[in-house]
Amino acid sequence: MLLRSRQFRRWLLMLVDMASVLLAYFAAGIIRFDDNEGWFSTYLYTSTLIIFEVMCVIVFLINRKTQENFLTAGRFQNLVYCVQNVIYMAFLGVFYLFATQTAGLISRYFVGFFYIALLITDYILRLIFRAFLVKVAGSSINATNVMLVSLKNEAPKIVRKMQEKRGSLINISCITVLDFDLVGKRIEGIPVVGNRDNYLDTRRENVYDEVFIHIPYTYEFELKKLILGFEQMGITVNLNIEIYNLDVGDKTIRNFGDYSVISYMPVKFGVIELFLKRLMDIVGSIVGLVICFICFLIFGPIIKLTSPGPVFFSQTRVGINGRRFKIYKFRSMYQDAEARKEELLKKNQMKGLMFKMENDPRITPIGNFLRKSSIDELPQFLNVLKGDMSIVGTRPPTVDEYEQYQSYHMRRLSIRPGITGLWQVSGRSDITDFEEVVKLDLKYIDQWSLLLDIRLIFMTVGIVLFRKGAR
Repeated sequence: MLLRSRQFRRWLLMLVDMASVLLAYFAAGIIRFDDNEGWFSTYLYTSTLIIFEVMCVIVFLINRKTQENFLTAGRFQNLVYCVQNVIYMAFLGVFYLFATQTAGLISRYFVGFFYIALLITDYILRLIFRAFLVKVAGSSINATNVMLVSLKNEAPKIVRKMQEKRGSLINISCITVLDFDLVGKRIEGIPVVGNRDNYLDTRRENVYDEVFIHIPYTYEFELKKLILGFEQMGITVNLNIEIYNLDVGDKTIRNFGDYSVISYMPVKFGVIELFLKRLMDIVGSIVGLVICFICFLIFGPIIKLTSPGPVFFSQTRVGINGRRFKIYKFRSMYQDAEARKEELLKKNQMKGLMFKMENDPRITPIGNFLRKSSIDELPQFLNVLKGDMSIVGTRPPTVDEYEQYQSYHMRRLSIRPGITGLWQVSGRSDITDFEEVVKLDLKYIDQWSLLLDIRLIFMTVGIVLFRKGAR
């Protein structure tokens, strides 16, 4: 009975991941140390194991896809999920070892062996657990028997789709057709036992644990009566109306004031993921501001001496969901740059709602170096610390750009803008079409993960150091 519970299976999967950490830890110890050394009895290694188990739980809560698609995904996809988990674990582990200054005390070979062993053990244990669930929980005795309630033309497609789902623990045992009386007939080999008049009586002679209702939103039927009728018999009802399946990203049922609603969201970000992203922003911005201060001491006087005006430049930009904020940079242009922009628009090399010009006459003598080295961007770490921006995100538009946006452009502002992003590391010097920038920004939003942010940060550092693709 417990194995029918998705929540219970989810926690069992977490225990499987924790067991893989334990096995990998001991495997790494056996490979690295002599049995006589008593390595595990030391406080350092036992406490590190406990920390790694805690990290395992954190990663499990972060990487939701490894749980939601665990049963239906193929072997290769499950391997990809395990690789993602290990990379998250490695990132947290390295951060922990350096933050606690124990990196020099624990064997580097041991840590390396641990992560290799973790990938192998986690993958094998997950496959074993998956096979167990399909065999035991998916058997005729333990499977979740479901009665499908649908229409004559819809029912065959739904049955085929459910049967094709690999690893599904759902068994459609019978069908109720609302728009025709097909009682006694079969659809895809499954008996039709009910119609719109007798659906509540189907329980007497048929075994089903739940009901799955799937009807077009245009079909007129008293759903309230149907749902409450099954609920009074203690049957779990799953309702799926056609309009609920709109391809608009993530759909979540939640409380909205005193109402229960379905929320359609372009992308759903987990609370823990957002917390870790913000934590990474705070730590990164503090480091960035220290570097910014050093650069201010070096380049501040040069900026003042080579052109009149302040060291810093501020401009109103548009952030998350249309919020205005002041962005900060080291000044790389003359003071009248904004006023001269209008006369230079005819030389714009960018197609669309961005301005870009090679050999821009508004750039100061030191400005070219500041811009090519991205030093001019360093003060934006103050925006990150304040929460106006993130280290990684989409490019924040100017107000005049924003006012010309089409509706689909607005989605770029559904997350905090960033200092760097997918566009910035994708050869920004070669992109001359604003729509390409939009595509890259939306791709970042759709594919966002902490792992992607970390990868983009490292790519940005590489680009800045080697000046490859700098603007």
